[in-house]
Amino acid sequence: MKKELLLLLILCALSTLFGTVSIGYVTVTSSDGVKILVDGVYEGTVVDGNLLLPLSPGSHRITGQKEGYEDSSDYVNVIANRSTKIIIELGDPVGKEKISLDQKKITLGNKTGTINIFSIPYEATVFIDDIDYGETDIRLTNFLIGIHTLKMESANKILQIGFVLCDNETLDFLADFVEGKISQLFTVSFDFPDGVEVTANGRNIKRNASLVLIGSDHLVEMKTSDSFIYEPLTVKHIIVTRNRSYDLKPDFSEEYKHYLSNLLPGKLVFVPQGTFIMGDTWGDGFYSEERAHEVFLTYNFYIGKYEVTFDQYDAFCEATGWEKPHDDVWGRGQRPVINVSWNDATAYCNWLSEKEGLPKAYDSNGNLLDKNGSITTDPSKVVGYRLPTEAEWEYAARGGNKSEGYKYSGSDNVGDVAWYRDNSGDKTQEVGKKAPNELGIYDMSGNVREWCSDWYKSYSTSAQTNPYNSIAGSVRVNRGGCWFNDAWNTRVANRSYGSLTYTRYTLGFRISRTVP
Repeated sequence: MKKELLLLLILCALSTLFGTVSIGYVTVTSSDGVKILVDGVYEGTVVDGNLLLPLSPGSHRITGQKEGYEDSSDYVNVIANRSTKIIIELGDPVGKEKISLDQKKITLGNKTGTINIFSIPYEATVFIDDIDYGETDIRLTNFLIGIHTLKMESANKILQIGFVLCDNETLDFLADFVEGKISQLFTVSFDFPDGVEVTANGRNIKRNASLVLIGSDHLVEMKTSDSFIYEPLTVKHIIVTRNRSYDLKPDFSEEYKHYLSNLLPGKLVFVPQGTFIMGDTWGDGFYSEERAHEVFLTYNFYIGKYEVTFDQYDAFCEATGWEKPHDDVWGRGQRPVINVSWNDATAYCNWLSEKEGLPKAYDSNGNLLDKNGSITTDPSKVVGYRLPTEAEWEYAARGGNKSEGYKYSGSDNVGDVAWYRDNSGDKTQEVGKKAPNELGIYDMSGNVREWCSDWYKSYSTSAQTNPYNSIAGSVRVNRGGCWFNDAWNTRVANRSYGSLTYTRYTLGFRISRTVP
């Protein structure tokens, strides 16, 4: 505080000699280590309980930060030649005090969770981090997050377990003094196909019904009479790690595996090389479609007749252990897969290539690879399955060398070829139910948007040959519009983008491959 008074005396002296000095001060009082931001910019850390901030007069947003605590902010009005005091407290109980016009208080709230603790067959004394919290059964609320040790004593026995509590999480523990162990309890539900009977640890369970499991490791048996798709009996050990819904699916039968092997990769349409005008050719597009330019594709390629379906993508997940995307309760099967990122789509392409003995099309950084596994920027050199380039996608959507110049892929009447806002019923539809375009390709307008290989960038007005934007940016291209969009957004020229990990219920993909 002596420093503050000295500064104020100097400030007053300067004001007397030279006129008013247009500056004020904010004094922050808090625990050491609290970081202070002014209008979003880091200005210093509290040391020895105080931090003095010289600021220009006016309103400023003061934010306190400290690891393990929630950020907290408030605005202060800084007055020239005066000091405003701010007190920042760390999770102390709410107090009552008079605050002057020149003083504000900011409190950083604790990040906490809840712990429920039970014991059988006796009551037990509960210690967490060697602090006595009383006897079971108890619920501890507003418990600080982090790594903790739970110890329980009863009947001359001591049981112990370590655990991690996360923000807003609820953990349940059961101490069994007969078995001599503490187990975590999990409240879960299981989703599984129709016609499948499931038991967990010998107990019959209902689909999507909540139940409590003791511990992480459980034996699940699935029985079904649908011998075409599934094995009659599937036995699996599952590991439960948190309270949530888990998907269960019996093993596929050999007959169905054979069916899937013929189903994958799905039908491909041959697209011969050619030339077209890429971008807004009707004069009614968005700014990202402007700069229409001529594109020369000097190689032939294949592109998926349909968007990749849940059946196809689920087979990839079953084979690799990749997490299955949610279907938003619309159903899976022959609907286009949704909620997949660019990284998910390229992983599927690489898996498909390896399945058919082809070189992978992508490395771990998303670069295109040639037949020798070397990075290339020329899509005509890529042998494996991949996402179409943005130019390939638009050329195919326009009908290739058979193009009739339609605004949508295959028609000027959007309802003939696209599932969009006015006819989709607010969800995806099975692929191939609308009319195809001139090349026999379905759903390139509407149903779901589709990932492309390119990084997103603005168009050039100059003519281009075999374009592919390999210069890394922050987002990748997707095209085609979706069930949620209006007609304008399903035009073949419409563009959009997303980050490598972006997922949405409007976004899927189709595959392509350069003709060898």
